[in-house]
Order: sequence, then C-alpha cells, then structure tokens
Amino acid sequence: MSNPPAARPSPEVIDALRRGKRALHDAHRALSLSEKVKMVIELQGIALPLIARRRPMRYYERQWPGD
Repeated sequence: MSNPPAARPSPEVIDALRRGKRALHDAHRALSLSEKVKMVIELQGIALPLIARRRPMRYYERQWPGD
C-alpha cells in the first residue's frame, strides 16, 4: 500500500501562511529585549536536554542563567 504524493498547497494556503509568518515576526519585533532573552532561555531549556541525550554536551552548550 503506497501513499499518494503530497499535493502542493493552494495559493490561498500559501498566502495565509505568509500572512501568519509576517504577523509572528511583527509580534516578535514588538517584544522588549528582556522578553526576547526570556524566550531564548525557554527554548534553551527545551533544546539542551535533547542534545544532552544524544551526545555529551560541549563546554559552551549550557543554559543561560535566568533571573
């Protein structure tokens, strides 16, 4: 049983995705520097444990201290 090839998204879907991406970029641009740093720290908290499970952590791969 083979899967049929995926169809290309319609132009309407592509336009909606582009509008959503622009809105996300605009929202991120409006954040203060401290809010952006908090986002980075939160994402590090997600990514670094995944990296640590796959291989030993390098000396520079450590989570930034949070306040």
